[in-house]
Amino acid sequence: MTSSCIEKERKALLDVKANLNDLYGYLGDWGSDGENYKDCCKWAGVRCSNLSGHVIELDLTSYPRKSFIGKMSPLLQLLSHLQYLNLNYIDFQSNPLPNFLTSMSNLQRLEISSSNLSGPIPYQLSNLSNLFHLDLSRNSFGGSIPSSFVDLTSLTYLSLSQNQLEGVIPKYFGNCSYLTHLDLSQNLLNGSLSIFVECSSLITLSLADNSFIGSMTDFTRCTSLQKLDLYGNLLTGNTSNNVCQLTNLEYLDIGHNSLHGNMTDFIGCAFLQHLDLSSNFFRGNMPNSMGKLSNLEYLDLGNNFFNGSMSDFKGCLSLSFLDLSSNQLSGNVPKSLGLISNLHYLDLSSNSLDGVISEAHFLNLTKLYYLDLSHNSLELNLNLQEGILVRLRTIKLQSCKLGPKFPMWIKALERFHHLDISNAEISDVVPVWFWDFLDELIFLNISSNEIKGMLPDLTSFFTVDNFPGLDLSNNNFEGIIPSMPSELAALNLSGNRFSGTISFLCDIDPGLTFLDLSNNSLSGSLPDCWLRFRNSLVVLNLSNNNFSGEIPSSLGFLFKLQALYMRKNSFVGEVPMSLRNCTRLRFLDLRENELSGAIPEWIGENISELYVLILGSNKFYGRLPSQVCWLYNLQVLDLSNNALLGDIPQCFGNFTAMARNSFGNDTIINHSYSIYLPLCKDPQQDVCNSYTTRQQAQFLDNAWVTWKGVERAFERNGLRLMKSIDLSRNNFSGELPHEITNLYELVSLNLSNNQLLGQVPKDIGRLKSLESLDLSRNEFSGAIPWSLTYLNFLSYLDLSYNNLSGKIPTGTQLQGFNYTAYRGNLQLCGPPLTPRCGFPSVDGKKYVEEDDSWKSYYIGMGAGLATGFLGVCGALVFNLGFRYFFFALLSNMKDWIYVTVVVYFGKLERKFRR
Repeated sequence: MTSSCIEKERKALLDVKANLNDLYGYLGDWGSDGENYKDCCKWAGVRCSNLSGHVIELDLTSYPRKSFIGKMSPLLQLLSHLQYLNLNYIDFQSNPLPNFLTSMSNLQRLEISSSNLSGPIPYQLSNLSNLFHLDLSRNSFGGSIPSSFVDLTSLTYLSLSQNQLEGVIPKYFGNCSYLTHLDLSQNLLNGSLSIFVECSSLITLSLADNSFIGSMTDFTRCTSLQKLDLYGNLLTGNTSNNVCQLTNLEYLDIGHNSLHGNMTDFIGCAFLQHLDLSSNFFRGNMPNSMGKLSNLEYLDLGNNFFNGSMSDFKGCLSLSFLDLSSNQLSGNVPKSLGLISNLHYLDLSSNSLDGVISEAHFLNLTKLYYLDLSHNSLELNLNLQEGILVRLRTIKLQSCKLGPKFPMWIKALERFHHLDISNAEISDVVPVWFWDFLDELIFLNISSNEIKGMLPDLTSFFTVDNFPGLDLSNNNFEGIIPSMPSELAALNLSGNRFSGTISFLCDIDPGLTFLDLSNNSLSGSLPDCWLRFRNSLVVLNLSNNNFSGEIPSSLGFLFKLQALYMRKNSFVGEVPMSLRNCTRLRFLDLRENELSGAIPEWIGENISELYVLILGSNKFYGRLPSQVCWLYNLQVLDLSNNALLGDIPQCFGNFTAMARNSFGNDTIINHSYSIYLPLCKDPQQDVCNSYTTRQQAQFLDNAWVTWKGVERAFERNGLRLMKSIDLSRNNFSGELPHEITNLYELVSLNLSNNQLLGQVPKDIGRLKSLESLDLSRNEFSGAIPWSLTYLNFLSYLDLSYNNLSGKIPTGTQLQGFNYTAYRGNLQLCGPPLTPRCGFPSVDGKKYVEEDDSWKSYYIGMGAGLATGFLGVCGALVFNLGFRYFFFALLSNMKDWIYVTVVVYFGKLERKFRR
């Protein structure tokens, strides 16, 4: 028996150490002085053969993650007898997997997971014929799975999950005779699942979060299968009962696909412990036989089309997770839910459930941690006894019926992290005892009720360091805003009756991400302490108050600010130049203030991410800088009701976002912040701190737009489609640039009350999405373009009080508008105007002219009639047959000839009379 390692292998290990930056000195004993440290077989992470002395194992995972950074030593291949190599969690700095590993033919187990490797997976790994365990998960490998992997016939465990692999899985890959565990989840793989029809040895198959298409494969030959995870693919078609022929199946996740079928297809899966069918197209009633799944611990049927009443789950006593949200369930919630003592998570939100929820529904739910009954018609009538819901931490009851009194049952709860009782028909004051329950609060939402009274000083009620979020909006709170907790993540007090100043902001610590104080009666100048939020604040809404004074320059150092709403106040002075530092701004709304000066050039130069710019109803003057056209993402532009002058820049055609038919999610701000709540899923877990879930407090994007003559707000989905330009009530002059017709997806265009002249662009009909067009009270001349008849969605039109002339083009849309859309154009004629083209006007003052383009037509028609008349006379004199035919025809058509000749010669006479 040998007691020391071989010298060349000792040098190889020292080179492994030399190529790694040992951040915490964990390998300090490798090669250090002393008799015990010279023998590499005694080094931490190294094991040698007792017979040969060769190094057979190298495992550096007994240390904390990311303790080492560097690269793999090429001398590693000198460890030719190595059977087990584990380099998980070492940061290899995006280097590729070195080819020399493929020559270590004695390797049986290779694990290099979460190690920041990239590049393709070497196909030469198939040379490791003794390999039975391979884990390269959680890296950045790209390219395809090497087809040579089918030659790894000894492989039993393979995990390539959480990489960037693409393409199809190699043919026959699923038939590896010894493969028991295959995890390819979270990649970019595609193709069908048909290659797995013969995977008789597989116990675990995880293909989640890829792009596999087609129907679910018949897995009935995979008789050993215990876990099947196909979550988040593109699978379609019906699910069949054959999946329940897998008698060993315990875990089935086919959520987030496009599958359909009925719940009855899964009743025969008697051994299932985990079933996820969420976000598909399953429909039908939920059978009462659900209770036969006695082993079920996790059930997620959310976001489908299940209808009818809820099943009775009293037979599923092992159930710990139940999600039936976003379906079409109706009727009462069965009281038998209160018997499932292991239940930790219950989500019944967004259904049509009704009836009364009493304490009987929670009788034995002593482990319930998460409860969501939001968006139903449920009425809560609770008289909670001590010991019921003692672990409840997340409570979501939005749009349930809790009022009119403030719910007293909350007092029976021990503590909670998340409480949402918004829109719950509460019209009461907040009792004093309630604020004492907020010491562990992370999020509170009591918005959209009729809660009244004044807020107390809240600084003493919050004792945790979790930066809570408070949403008290749309109630009847009044008085001065009191001192707030110093550590806040979000604060929404909008839509109340608060008054006074907002000096309390200067006592809030950095970390505030969202602040909405809009729609109150707040006044005074803004405090100049915004620098404290320079690295946190994302959304600031101060609209519709009585603020005055200049906008403080410190507001321009909110480097993370994405939305700034300050409309309907009394701010004065110029827009501070410091705002050019807010390069992430996407919403800027300063409408209806007393701001003045020129439109800053830096708006286009520095905050080019803007896609809503609203500066209307101020006192801005001067020419519009061409730099505005650099806002390529701009979707809403409102500069109306100012004193701007000069030409409209031709570069308006550069607003390319207004030429695209949709916007991606990256252009809509997700006004939310993340809070992490513990979430119990393990029925044996007492502390419930091993799982976290991302909770969001949503605050929707909005933009007020003058739409069809009326100001209205557009939020989230409506805002995605709204593309609007409003330059009305200014002093713009010159012609309307033709380039504006390149904005194919423009929905609203308002240029009214300016001094624009010239013709309306003939191809304005290219704006095929236009629904609202207002060119009124300008000096446009010439004919109304025929291309306007192509606008099928046009529902608001105002061309009044211009110098337009000629006939209104005939089209279903244009004749459908009221005459007021055309009034004030004295030379315009045709329906829906009363004077018809070619006839005297009603007041007899002046003949109504036709479009100038008809003049040549009438002259040519007159010459043609004269020539024809002479020809007919000649025929009458020299041809007796024609003479007979002509007078017979004249006898039958005399009325038509009379009207036609009189009308057209009358028009011709009026033309020449001029």
